[in-house]
Amino acid sequence: MNFSAQRSAMSLHGHANAFSNMFQDNQRMQAYRTAIEKLVTPESVVADVGTGMGVLALFAARAGARKVYAIERVPEAAELARKNIAANGYSDKIDVLVDDAETIRLPEKVDILVTETMGTTGVDEQIQNLAGAFARNNLKLDGIAVPHSVRSMIAPSDFSHLAHALDSSLSIADFDWSVLKALPGDDNMSFRMPETEFIPLGPPAILDDVTVGLTEVPAADPLRINLTIDRPGIIRSFVMWFEADMMPALDPALKIVNYPGQTRASWSCGIFTVGAPVAVQAGDSLVVSVDTGRRQHSLNWSLRWMKNKS
Repeated sequence: MNFSAQRSAMSLHGHANAFSNMFQDNQRMQAYRTAIEKLVTPESVVADVGTGMGVLALFAARAGARKVYAIERVPEAAELARKNIAANGYSDKIDVLVDDAETIRLPEKVDILVTETMGTTGVDEQIQNLAGAFARNNLKLDGIAVPHSVRSMIAPSDFSHLAHALDSSLSIADFDWSVLKALPGDDNMSFRMPETEFIPLGPPAILDDVTVGLTEVPAADPLRINLTIDRPGIIRSFVMWFEADMMPALDPALKIVNYPGQTRASWSCGIFTVGAPVAVQAGDSLVVSVDTGRRQHSLNWSLRWMKNKS
């Protein structure tokens, strides 16, 4: 095998592996399938923005859409989507296009925009920019986007990977690890929380709320919010996740949520570890400023916070 062929095969294999967790996420797959099946009619023209392996496009075709455009900017993923679509007999109904969703102009306006460009915190794969730009050029004025909206949530937390490891290791549980638990964090974002019952130190707040497919430019970073503490503890991190409403007008209960510690979501949550752990009491309030990088498809988050003086 020559180098270029080997590199292509490795790239295809990597894309297939990246989607394996998604396919096993029944909440995710069923929410999209249910929404698409309820919305699509025989006259529907559907666009799947960021089609990946072509799953959402296949849902739309099987639901009876007249035409489906599957848009993917990564050529290797688009090639896999074409093969998947051909294997299922929908090549005549689904066009796979290797293009940029923000600039593409389809030969016709679409009735339904479906997209799965939600990252760990909902907005960090630029869903508002991508879907908004696509909608300006290609979505009918009365068109529908799935999901309809995405909320990024944030809550103060006493979780840290080190503290969790010390508390959950049975072989060392009978020692005092308070010195290690007091060590400063590294002020960065991680994306994995062990299966655990997550209980925040205070009620979550909405960090960002995006209506998918709106054409307005998103508000500039940083986002500034207030948080309150309702139980005593030590702040070691701020934890972020998202809630997506798929089609609230027809089915308000149809959602996708990657709440921390659950096993059914293929998305991880975002865990921003703070520097020095800080003790807090019920009734304390915090001011948090977050730069999400949402304008440039980035996970280089920065977070600043301070405890309000009593």
